[in-house]
Amino acid sequence: MSYQSLGFLLFSAIVMLVYYAVPGKYQKHVLLAASIVFYAMAGIKYIPFLAATTAVAFICGKKIGAIYEEEAQLLKACAVPAEKKAVRASQKKKALGILRIALLVTAGLLVVCKYTGFILENICALFSIPQLTGFRMIVPLGISFYTFMAVGYMLDIYWKRYSAEKEFIPFAAFLTYFPHVVQGPIDRYNEFRKQLPGDEKLRFDAARITRGLQLTMWGFFKKLVIADRLNIFVNTVYGDYTAYRGLIFVIATALYSIQIYADFSGCIDIVSGISEAMGIKLRKNFDHPYFSRTMPEFWRRWHISLGEWFKDYIYYPVSVSNLSRKLKKNKKSKKAGELAAACLPVTAVWLLTGIWHGASWNFVIWGLFHCLLIVLSILCADMNRNLTDRLHINTDSRPWRLWQMTRTFILCGVGRVFFRAPDMPAVAGIFRNTFSGLGLEFVAGKALFKYGVNRYHFYAAMVAILILWIVDLMQEKFSLRDAIAKRNIVIRWSIVFIGLFAIIIFGAYGPGYDASSFIYEQF
Repeated sequence: MSYQSLGFLLFSAIVMLVYYAVPGKYQKHVLLAASIVFYAMAGIKYIPFLAATTAVAFICGKKIGAIYEEEAQLLKACAVPAEKKAVRASQKKKALGILRIALLVTAGLLVVCKYTGFILENICALFSIPQLTGFRMIVPLGISFYTFMAVGYMLDIYWKRYSAEKEFIPFAAFLTYFPHVVQGPIDRYNEFRKQLPGDEKLRFDAARITRGLQLTMWGFFKKLVIADRLNIFVNTVYGDYTAYRGLIFVIATALYSIQIYADFSGCIDIVSGISEAMGIKLRKNFDHPYFSRTMPEFWRRWHISLGEWFKDYIYYPVSVSNLSRKLKKNKKSKKAGELAAACLPVTAVWLLTGIWHGASWNFVIWGLFHCLLIVLSILCADMNRNLTDRLHINTDSRPWRLWQMTRTFILCGVGRVFFRAPDMPAVAGIFRNTFSGLGLEFVAGKALFKYGVNRYHFYAAMVAILILWIVDLMQEKFSLRDAIAKRNIVIRWSIVFIGLFAIIIFGAYGPGYDASSFIYEQF
């Protein structure tokens, strides 16, 4: 059941009716049951993987929590600091042992399911062994997302950021929660748990539900009116890249950059709106990334929950690791050691980010490409500042900010080629064909409309993109949803009906249309 389907809306409506009808102490049970049904509809064969990850993470957290409770009791009986230190060390060793086993199981499931084929393919290529034909591992839906949520929970418990959950139902409801299990956002359990209804019932609130459904409607606009329409154009060019030359790749890549933003953020808006209607706010995942002026800023605005996950669970631990400390103590060159220590966590994060997105070398190169851009932006920050000062450039001026945004968009676009192309030979072919001629034939007549999208659909997409840009620009300055909520009922419902009209009339569907799945479902 895809998030953009009518079936999902009907499913969500039924869940909400039951959710608000039952007593408060059973509302989390409704969420768990609904999530299991939703996930099972994607494929019963995926259920054991999600169940195993959920069970292992819960048991791990509970056992580590019990170890820390035992530690607290033992510390009370200690008379001297040396005894307390020994107790802490002993209990931490026990907790670490459990954590390692749990991480091996949960992360191991992810690696085996998602990367076995890639690993075997490269081993066969390295040793000139015939490739295995017909071999294909099951890749459970959303495994990259729910595994990261499970790992984050276990590490939080181990680091004593909050207490372990002792009840299975709330934790299982979190990890299987149908609005975020397929493609995020990557939520944190302590934030989610606070919003789950307890014995006190979360009552039906028309204002809350209306506000949530408005966000869902905006997500459908992004997905159906913008992303799915641009998808046709992009697929035509990238799907037969050997047939094209020149600037058409620039146009297709620019449109793909908009498509993936509308697609991914549209999905997040759809599920966030549904979740908000049930009283649970998901983590913010996008903050108008194409208004970013630098690459580091872009990645603070794009897929925020993934970036924060890597920051908390990879970047910071690597930064304070023994290897990082050794690099800083480089006796030959202190400056080189500090630079290496600074680059180490960034490289680790971006290498893993690329691998997380897919089992393919182009994702690995994509991650390292962004790693290089971010490292260069850090290294060149002082030089850029000195240069702008010498040239007396007003860095707060509108033209300069516009240039920085354009530069960031272009750099992202270069990375998108690695992201969109099926493999590295295709990446090489696309870059080669881009610079092998101007390819200006699309400028004349109707040539631009031969790439799978006719004049009507192309112009509809351009108008929709303009609307998206205006809305994002407004949201940069104030909360548009709050502003709409303050208007009278006529204006509020007029906006709703206009939005529904736009989705129904201009959405990319109809006879013969096969709705494309969300891009991030594959991860």
